Amino acid sequence: MAYITPDYYKNDYLGAPAPSDEELNRYIKRASDIIDEVTSYRLYGGKFDKIPDIIQDIVRKATAAQVEFYVVKGGAAEVDAGEGSNMDSVSVGSFSYSGGSGGADSNSGRDAGRISPAALSLLSTTGLLYRGVFVRG
Repeated sequence: MAYITPDYYKNDYLGAPAPSDEELNRYIKRASDIIDEVTSYRLYGGKFDKIPDIIQDIVRKATAAQVEFYVVKGGAAEVDAGEGSNMDSVSVGSFSYSGGSGGADSNSGRDAGRISPAALSLLSTTGLLYRGVFVRG
């Protein structure tokens, strides 16, 4: 499910111009998929319409930010292939440097170049990124 329309991206969000309407539609679909992925599919299956309006608005803005990220980076395929990500290590002669993406969440380093920082920042205010266990008591 796409969380925004081309009209929303162009006229409400005022995003950077996409190369074509066909590309914009493709970016919107991919961006919506990324939003589903980072929110652990909490909005999937018609749940989007049941959340409060303010959260819907933030999700739309986050989706538009992800679309704009694709437009600015030159396309979803380039971003997904890692064009926007940082190098983990580099060696020149006897000099070697490692950024060290280690730690508990090694996927976050790999995915950091795929996801718009603006989209993540917006979604962080919604609680949709929460990965813990909900407890009722």
